[in-house]
Amino acid sequence: MFGLEDLMKNVDLGDILEKVGLSDKDKKEVTNQAADAIKYRTNKEKARGNDGTMANLFSANDNNEDANKVAKKLEGDLAHNLKNKSGMSESIIDKIKSAVMSKVMGSFTGDAAKSGDKEGNGLMDMFTDNDMISGLKSKLGGFFK
Repeated sequence: MFGLEDLMKNVDLGDILEKVGLSDKDKKEVTNQAADAIKYRTNKEKARGNDGTMANLFSANDNNEDANKVAKKLEGDLAHNLKNKSGMSESIIDKIKSAVMSKVMGSFTGDAAKSGDKEGNGLMDMFTDNDMISGLKSKLGGFFK
């Protein structure tokens, strides 16, 4: 299989980020914040029971309408991370968030598909904090007994 570090090494944001004048350090930060945004959103959607939507988003298949909505939320998550953790200006963030997230997701799903994971299950597992989800479900389950 593959790991997150392996996936992140394969993401090349150079063409996007050079246009707005970001340094190599900034490029690495943007990639890290994109991965954090994906992890955050994956856990949030999985906790909501949207496994099918996330599976579609991580698969090599075309996104359905719900997956497209989550993809838009990912852009917002990335923008939030960059604003709060990198100090980049909002104008730069607005210029890059869509292209960056699209390229990162495309790279991740492409790498997964090349390794035989066309349905994106390995990606979903990689970005899901299973302990957090289990704990949340057990706590919430107590409300419905």
